[in-house]
Amino acid sequence: MAGEALSPRSGRCERARQWASLRIDGELSELEDALLEKHLEGCATCSAFAARLTSTTEAVRAVPQERPQIDYPRFERPAFRLPVGRRVAIVAVAAAAALGAFVGSSLQKPAPEQAPNGPQLSFRTDQNQLRQLPHHAKQPASPQPAHVPGQPPEGFV
Repeated sequence: MAGEALSPRSGRCERARQWASLRIDGELSELEDALLEKHLEGCATCSAFAARLTSTTEAVRAVPQERPQIDYPRFERPAFRLPVGRRVAIVAVAAAAALGAFVGSSLQKPAPEQAPNGPQLSFRTDQNQLRQLPHHAKQPASPQPAHVPGQPPEGFV
């Protein structure tokens, strides 16, 4: 089996061998079964493999199962029990923690909201909305270049 030479269609042969194994266990679909039969008709190597696989599986399944002669003791985990007083204490601590968390979260106030200073803009603001905003701040005047008498104003050559 391991040293057998596969046909040039080794990928198909490998799949056919997997399907042969699945067919023995009854896990092969009707389509896969039909494709397997078609492959086995044309591939003697895979056909011999499927026949050996079937005969070996039938022989193993025909042998009755053996039971071990030694009766091994079963391991059972001992039950872990807390005294009633400790159980009540654990439940009381858990209840107090849950109640404290609930009361603490309901007593916290949200941070006060600060009023915005001036108009708020977002990415959705368009130019028409910007023109409608009141103008409260003065626009800074553009700086004028210093003019030296007798020379042309700056920017002229």
